[in-house]
Amino acid sequence: MKCFTVLRESLTLKFEDGLTHLCEGDFIIIPKGTKHRPVCKELVKCLLIEVEGTLNKENTGGTYNE
Repeated sequence: MKCFTVLRESLTLKFEDGLTHLCEGDFIIIPKGTKHRPVCKELVKCLLIEVEGTLNKENTGGTYNE
């Protein structure tokens, strides 16, 4: 499970079945196992809460070590 809260500006979350646009102040819970990708057209400030151990090599820019 992941939770996004948008603090400044806006972003779009791309899911396999469509898009969800989030504006400043919006909050969303993404269920475990749901494939998603944040898409930003400008600098966005958001709070991301996820379960410990969620990081992987694909989403850390190669800085994650097992």
